[in-house]
This record gives sequence, C-alpha cells and structure tokens, in this order.
Amino acid sequence: MHKPVTPRLCTDCIAVDAKGRVLLIKRGHPPFVGRYALPGGFVDIGETVEAACRRELMEETGVKAGKLHLVGVYSDPKRD
Repeated sequence: MHKPVTPRLCTDCIAVDAKGRVLLIKRGHPPFVGRYALPGGFVDIGETVEAACRRELMEETGVKAGKLHLVGVYSDPKRD
C-alpha cells in the first residue's frame, strides 16, 4: 500500500530569555543561507510537533526548551 503524499510539516521556535532577548540562528540551508532566522526544522515521521520543536532547538543551539506555548499556525507554502 502506498503512503499518501502530504506536505512536510515544520516547526519554528521562539526562545526568549529572562531579559526578553530572542534567540536566532544563521540559516545554513536555502533559502536565505547566512540570514538570521528562528531555530526550527522538519517534524520527523512519528514525532509530535512539540518534540520536534524541542529537538530542533537543542540541535541548532544547544538550548533545552522549557515550557512551550503555541504562537500560531501558518500554512502559506511560500511563507519562507
């Protein structure tokens, strides 16, 4: 049986410290290589969005996420 073709789901993380500063990374992949961005990436098969957010934040910055809050859901495929 073939798996359905679906869009790849991504997460972005807004990490704010006690002084209100937002943690950014420099993009390593197109589009916008070298530009500042929020840490994030693709959700793996079988992974929750929350787990993906925590994993991507740790992989890209070494920071462990505390409590998570949903800011929004954005669905425009061209939003990058």
